[in-house]
Amino acid sequence: MASALVAGATIAPQAYATTDFTGPGIRTTVVDAVTSEPVTDICVFAVPVFTFSFSDVCPSRSDSRGRVNVSVPGTGSYNLFALPDSGSPYGAQWVGQTGGTGTQKNARWFTFTADDIKPGPTIQLDPRSLAIGSVTGTDEAPVVNGTVGIVAPIPDGSRDPRYSLVAEDGSYTIDWLGPYEWPLLFKADGYPYQWSGHVGNRLRAELVDADINAVPYEYQLEAGTTVNIEIADPPQGPGRIVLHNVSTKDPVGMVELDEAQTSASLAILPRQQVKIHCVCSGELRWHGGTDFTSATGEPIRTNGPQTIAFTQPELS
Repeated sequence: MASALVAGATIAPQAYATTDFTGPGIRTTVVDAVTSEPVTDICVFAVPVFTFSFSDVCPSRSDSRGRVNVSVPGTGSYNLFALPDSGSPYGAQWVGQTGGTGTQKNARWFTFTADDIKPGPTIQLDPRSLAIGSVTGTDEAPVVNGTVGIVAPIPDGSRDPRYSLVAEDGSYTIDWLGPYEWPLLFKADGYPYQWSGHVGNRLRAELVDADINAVPYEYQLEAGTTVNIEIADPPQGPGRIVLHNVSTKDPVGMVELDEAQTSASLAILPRQQVKIHCVCSGELRWHGGTDFTSATGEPIRTNGPQTIAFTQPELS
């Protein structure tokens, strides 16, 4: 059943749920945007507004009539994302009011205050298109182990989103997106995670046109700022420090810790605020708090290295 969302992979199928929801959810239909014919076996899932991640497996798929029930975990506001399998003629999309979009800011909101069922707009799938371009490092240096994608990696590595590899000549092609404008995430050895437009906040990224006729998007990686994390209560075993953007919760950098390691350094893109998460000795600790909400936001400056003392390493 498990099937990771890696490049070229598909998500494990799951039958359409014909029974009633056990909690809040969205009921909608998936169709071809041109013919209005139903489209089967399209993965549709909900994420809390302004957050974004892929799951190990698809939680809900459209049936032979295009119908799909999408459950949400509880009250709050959510967006829908439609993700066709690799090799599908259709492109991925955020579900908007009247069609697909490549940016979550323009996606339809569904707000739940109780365990109710809401009708969603018909999901109209457009043909898949291309986002193409090239990537270089500082001083036009070639990149090593470069990737380009639309979603930040999961810190534990168990859920690996689709991504495109950067070729030796620096070129990349993402061929499974809908024909919209998208924020792109660039990663490479020795560089911090960074969204198109040189920002750490996905919602502020420069949008890249996924269109076969679009001008290739050429991107030069930014070196970032060195952030030193001091750990007063070091882990008694392997651990991990993860920095999250305060607006999107996206991971923007992570570093592995050895046993009893009291400090760690990593490069982070400046001009953003982050919250710091430590997996220390099997405990989940947040800098300055007990969870993401209560944790302390730290601004990442542009003027050289900075040091942050990791405080209040309490259980979350």
